Amino acid sequence: MMHKVYIGIGSNVSKEKNIKSCIVELRKVYENIILSPVYETSSMGFDGPNFYNLVSSFDTTLSIYDLKANLNSIENDHGRHFNETKFSSRTLDIDILYYDNQVISNEKIKIPRKEIIEYDFVLTPLIDIAPNFIHPVLKISHTHIMESTAIEKQIISKIDFDL
Repeated sequence: MMHKVYIGIGSNVSKEKNIKSCIVELRKVYENIILSPVYETSSMGFDGPNFYNLVSSFDTTLSIYDLKANLNSIENDHGRHFNETKFSSRTLDIDILYYDNQVISNEKIKIPRKEIIEYDFVLTPLIDIAPNFIHPVLKISHTHIMESTAIEKQIISKIDFDL
């Protein structure tokens, strides 16, 4: 069975190199990849280099747990360590935002990610590629979430580089 997935991708260490390499790896495995523009955002919760963030959607036949393992492997291959403090620099951070319209909350996975309704660097790129997608818990579109919710503003600028 084919599943529609949305992921957030971020980096603030060798960010252009790591994001481009991540996209290369995703294209090897997943189908119908759509990429949002890349946004530069300030580091959050710590004093560090700015982040580059974007959102991607794609189709996969993988279960959510196999998908998470695959994405964690890509992060690991890019130097991500999973014992890092919550607010710190990242070579590569990949978060599953949505998996179809499922709502999952357990020790391993929480879908949809709460960051969707908290930060503009997640919601803005989602609006770029799926403005009318209906959030499975709130039952409103991304565009409506942006219009009706207090979203923390982190975006500094849109970055122009080829993916």
